[in-house]
Amino acid sequence: MSDQQLPTLVITGASGFIGRHFIEAYKANFHIYAIARRSQQEVGIPRHKNITWLLADIADRGSIHKIMEMIQKGGGADYFIHLAAFFDFSNESNEEYERTNVVGTEIIFEEAACLDLKRFIFASSLVVSEFPQPGERLNENSPLDADFPYAVTKIAGEAMAKKWSEIYPCTVVRFAAVFSDWCEYGPLYKFLNTWSSKSWKSNILGGQGKSAVPYIHIVCLVRILNSILDNSAKLKPHDVLIASPDESTSHQELYDLSTRFLYGSSQRAIHMPKVLSRIGVRLFDLVGRLIGHRPFERPWMMKYIDERMDVDASYTRSVLNWEMISRFTPERRILHVIEHMKTFPVEWHQKNTLALHKSPDRPNLIISEALMHHEHEILEDLQGHVLDPQHRDRFLSYQNMDPEKLTFYLSIVFNLLKVSVRTGDRLSLANYARFIASIRIHEGFKLHEVIDVYQSLSDKIIQNLQKQLSHKNLEQRIHDDIDLTIQMAIDEIEDAYDLAIAPPSYIRFHDR
Repeated sequence: MSDQQLPTLVITGASGFIGRHFIEAYKANFHIYAIARRSQQEVGIPRHKNITWLLADIADRGSIHKIMEMIQKGGGADYFIHLAAFFDFSNESNEEYERTNVVGTEIIFEEAACLDLKRFIFASSLVVSEFPQPGERLNENSPLDADFPYAVTKIAGEAMAKKWSEIYPCTVVRFAAVFSDWCEYGPLYKFLNTWSSKSWKSNILGGQGKSAVPYIHIVCLVRILNSILDNSAKLKPHDVLIASPDESTSHQELYDLSTRFLYGSSQRAIHMPKVLSRIGVRLFDLVGRLIGHRPFERPWMMKYIDERMDVDASYTRSVLNWEMISRFTPERRILHVIEHMKTFPVEWHQKNTLALHKSPDRPNLIISEALMHHEHEILEDLQGHVLDPQHRDRFLSYQNMDPEKLTFYLSIVFNLLKVSVRTGDRLSLANYARFIASIRIHEGFKLHEVIDVYQSLSDKIIQNLQKQLSHKNLEQRIHDDIDLTIQMAIDEIEDAYDLAIAPPSYIRFHDR
């Protein structure tokens, strides 16, 4: 299949755990518009001819509208996977649930209407339903009766999918607990980290150890998503599917497997009665509140001690003609997780800590959006500053420059800085500064003139942002994103000037 024949896919949450794995697995199969709050470089996804990376907050209608407009002008899109969502394990109210999961999702559904989609996939979760009664299983028609914040917002998203399926086909996919060979699922990480430690609680299990949820490996999950796209033409305009094995895996089973792989034989677990577990967790949580460092275990989790979430996903399997891959079951993959933990402990903890503590705040996007909205004002102020007759000694060469050329030059520097803030890539501006410095040297500009323009840009931007974003408590981040990036560019300018006046012997040595 040639590049021109590839279908086009839009995916939100591209920098998240599921998004980046899907992109890595299927980047050769689609032209992908990846919408994310983190840069491609930050996430570690290599550049690829089929990936267009777009930084945006899904709750920012203006940014999403521009992106959809751009995609529409480029020919629209065939498929859309909406993964972006906020979630944490505190289970406490957070305005981010409403802002991202409800308002942001509504914006995505509305703005995607212009793309002429063949299929929209909405990522939901099995937790929209309460745990089934003993002997029963969740299926695609289970009631949406969970009432905690994340579940409520996912239920709202499912209702939107049903509504918008009248405009374009929508499939809701409810995910089981998703893990990888590095773990990357918060509760499982905390279990393994505790069971492999010398902590006093390393062999304590709540209740009888029968608490159980279904786990799906990331490889299986992205294959299900791709299978939905492959079978899109024969799927219903609206349907609910389940990405999960039928059987759940209990804490006792995970404990036996992990301690066996860690120590050569399964260790004996101490089973803490439910009542004592609830009391203990409440006490530790209270102490954590007092000292400002709450434990992962929270009182709400105690509700599910010895509860099982078994599933009947037979409808999904029949619709997609799909089966779980046996080598990716938790019973098989825990060995891989443990080996990664033992062999690469630093990287293992880093990956899991990042997966566990995801902040909804993306200060770089807030700052870059402010730069975009105030670009004209900042550049006009900067150019007036440079051309002020009182500053002739500081900017003589720039004042002799053609005004249109000066405007163009200042705009380039500003936009490179804006990209740097948005993507975290400071090298683009630094490399440009070094390049332009070599030109300024030949044009006879003095070093202090070139440096002063960059420093003045930094000063003007910081003054503007601190005024516009004073309520955001971003003073340090503004300094880091603006002033430090400009300082790096100035360092390159000074290097270029030093090399220009250095004796030949020094230049030869430096080049080596």
